[in-house]
Amino acid sequence: MRGLLAVAALLALAPLVGAQKLTVPNSPMPEPGAAPAAGELSRSIEMRLGFFDQADSVDGNPFLDESLTVIEPVVIFDWDVSKDLGYNVKVAYDYVSSASIDRLSEYPEQSGASGDYWYGVEFGMRHRLNDEWRADWHVGASFEYDYRSFKFGGGTTWTPNDGRDATVTTSLDVFVDDIDIIRFNGVEEGSDNRFSVAATSQWYQILGPKLHGTFGATIAVQSGFLETAYNGVVVEDGATPPVPFDNGALGTEITEELPDTRARLALYTRLRRQLVEGTSVELGARLYADDWGVTSGTLEPRLYQSLIDDRLMLRLRYRYYNQTAADDFVASLPDGEPIPEFRTSDSDLGEYDAHSLGLKLIWYKKGAYQFDVGVDQVVREDGLDSTVASIGYKVYLR
Repeated sequence: MRGLLAVAALLALAPLVGAQKLTVPNSPMPEPGAAPAAGELSRSIEMRLGFFDQADSVDGNPFLDESLTVIEPVVIFDWDVSKDLGYNVKVAYDYVSSASIDRLSEYPEQSGASGDYWYGVEFGMRHRLNDEWRADWHVGASFEYDYRSFKFGGGTTWTPNDGRDATVTTSLDVFVDDIDIIRFNGVEEGSDNRFSVAATSQWYQILGPKLHGTFGATIAVQSGFLETAYNGVVVEDGATPPVPFDNGALGTEITEELPDTRARLALYTRLRRQLVEGTSVELGARLYADDWGVTSGTLEPRLYQSLIDDRLMLRLRYRYYNQTAADDFVASLPDGEPIPEFRTSDSDLGEYDAHSLGLKLIWYKKGAYQFDVGVDQVVREDGLDSTVASIGYKVYLR
């Protein structure tokens, strides 16, 4: 499960909201790049290397080390067989290094390297039904030491008037997960499952000669084992016997427990406007709420600037994220008081602000190749700052 959370953070550069992040489909507003012109067949191979590093400080969870590093190579093969049929294959591998893995390695029954690897594969197909309608479907699976996830789903794309001014997409994704429950102290409690369904509807609209936008909504429901097995909650100065923590406090660590159902809703929009030839600005926003009491808001302005003869593109972005804490979030529990049925000290379910600043350079030749490199620095109010970087090369085949 460590790998699942890390991959979500690495790919989306979005602070996680609990056990599984809400995702949205690809926007019809692509970044400038080497993609072939509309109507041409697209056949490409993409190789990408991602890096995510989260530093720890006593401002997050002051009792536990929450450091995390992920290195992820990905290969994506995408092929249009004809104008009516295409498919894609994605293969990913993660090396994950985290404090929770180090802690489990202290117990003889756990292997020190057992939680360090994550593997994922996905296959999808797309079909052109007629001039206005397209459909797609996909299946995938991912595996790590204590977690197995299977996904499947599909969607439709409606482009009235040949897509000249609007596109409407819908999608449905289903995840079926099997979890080995290995607690923070190495104790194994058998296995459990998680079931997740997410539905998205998205509308892209040309609003003027130099302005276009995307508007969408995602609703998701989850059931099953939704807490994170290796997280714990500290009862300060607890007995049996007290455990010393890095911050000098004494306490007893007990398991995290969270409800076995969750409903989630996200609303989002993006507007992009061309200022002058080669320069565009974009503003994105997102609102999120769930029945665990977490609400969040995101604001993300971007600048796209062509630098060299429409061959080199610069993208700058700033992202502000604000989140309220889950109803069951506690920094710690005082000794002697009743233990609540549900409790978590997961910093990603706590209250915090985050500021991200990112830069990306894209060097490309239309319909031939694309090379990009990017880095984002995330500064969180709770001290869990992170760096996200990626480098990728995509070649289009004739």
